[in-house]
Amino acid sequence: MIARLPHATLLLAISLLLAGLAPQAPATEVQTDPGASLLKLAEQKFAALNRAEQLLVRGAALRNLVWLGPSTDPGDPSNSVAHADRWGPERSVRAEIIRWLASDPAAAAFVHPSGPGFAGARVTGQIDFSYLVLTRPITILACYIPDGIDLTYARTQGIDLRRSSTGTIDADSATIDGDLSMLNGHYAAVSMFRTHLTGNLDFVGAQVSSPGEDSILATEATIGGDADFHQGFTTDGLIDFRFAKVGHSLSFNDAHFRGARDNGLNAQRAAVAGMIYWVNVSLTSRTILDLTEARAGGLGDDALSWPAPGNLNLDGFVYGSIVDGPTDAAARLRWLGRQAPGYRPQPYEQLASVLTSDGDMGGATEVLIAQRRAQREFGNLGRLERMWNLLLQITIGYGYRPLRALWWILGFVLFGTALFGAGYRMRIITPTEANAFGQFAASGIAPGHYPPFNAFVYSLENFLPVVDLHQGEYWRPNPRQPESGTISASLLRWYLWLHILAGWTLTPLMFAGLSGLIRPA
Repeated sequence: MIARLPHATLLLAISLLLAGLAPQAPATEVQTDPGASLLKLAEQKFAALNRAEQLLVRGAALRNLVWLGPSTDPGDPSNSVAHADRWGPERSVRAEIIRWLASDPAAAAFVHPSGPGFAGARVTGQIDFSYLVLTRPITILACYIPDGIDLTYARTQGIDLRRSSTGTIDADSATIDGDLSMLNGHYAAVSMFRTHLTGNLDFVGAQVSSPGEDSILATEATIGGDADFHQGFTTDGLIDFRFAKVGHSLSFNDAHFRGARDNGLNAQRAAVAGMIYWVNVSLTSRTILDLTEARAGGLGDDALSWPAPGNLNLDGFVYGSIVDGPTDAAARLRWLGRQAPGYRPQPYEQLASVLTSDGDMGGATEVLIAQRRAQREFGNLGRLERMWNLLLQITIGYGYRPLRALWWILGFVLFGTALFGAGYRMRIITPTEANAFGQFAASGIAPGHYPPFNAFVYSLENFLPVVDLHQGEYWRPNPRQPESGTISASLLRWYLWLHILAGWTLTPLMFAGLSGLIRPA
């Protein structure tokens, strides 16, 4: 039967039989090691790699953080960046290898989705991610990067630089889809001009040094989450958040500003959806807090953190509430007093609005009255305008306390009562009719048919406008009457005119204040 089979069929049958009898190779032999494959690619591109670079490349294929120093203990003194300048070549890695791991398409096939993550390395050269699109996050912990990092126009995932020491970090116009974390590290100037960050900007415990310049420049940056400067954050330069947008809070708590040059926060026209916190802040005489035209959902601060007089700018600052710190009008007026000299109505009006919203109507009134005083002092008013401003203050509290005029009215009426009564007894206030005058001059008593003199009614009638109590028509100071006391009839007549003029001034002002007609701008 075999002889009758075609030759080709016979060969096929023999091949199948032999394949079934041959031993099968273990499945593990066809699997690949991504770390080894990644290392092979790196050696092809960069030739010889030192031990630290080999660990870095192989570790990029794993999820675990790779320590490149002699110890894997983060607390070991050998991993402290305070002495990183003494680290030797045994833990050095080239910056171009890091760039290659993060951006090369061939390497990306073997890099773990968590991205390259290493610690305790000394990076030689600048890490240049500029204009690149990085599809994985970058984790660089407790590393020494003296030449800094360039992220200009890069598009990256989250970047973690905790406990590292770096030169300048330039992230202008970068897009970071995640957090930018620089906790507890030491950094030179950080530039984030027009950077778009979807997560949090975290400088908790960090030290940023750029004396007298912008230590952190975030002008026109967009931060989707919080911008935190907490727990011992220290800088000797300016933090520039002008025109920045912060999705949650901009927070300084236990922050320290140092140095003999200008430092502090410039947040002109920043838009903060949440709170601006300025709490437990250590200052110098040149620390500024500039919130000109800024907007925030609320404000939290404390009096010890307020900048020195002249270093606080609040003109145009709009905030929804004061949730922490002093909320009484007296303290907040001292806060406004830290601004540079000059008349700026908006900070007073904003504070009064916030106090009104919190139900402190009396405090709001105090603030608005203080605003008018500031207008008189710094508002470039003319002499007559300042006199009018002062008159409104002392009589009706600029219309906010119109009943204050009642005390003036009562004072004038009572004083007039005493003065006119003395004039009557001295016979220098005499009847206006000739017959009654003669009898009064002779005896000091008016005829029985003549309206008797009442000092209180006389004072009240002459003070109140358009009020006739039948006293002023029948009795007047007589300058021709011989003087027999210490009060001059001429002086008494001059006072009567002042009395009448004061009544015509104070009474209308009180009613105008009660009606709300007087609210000076």
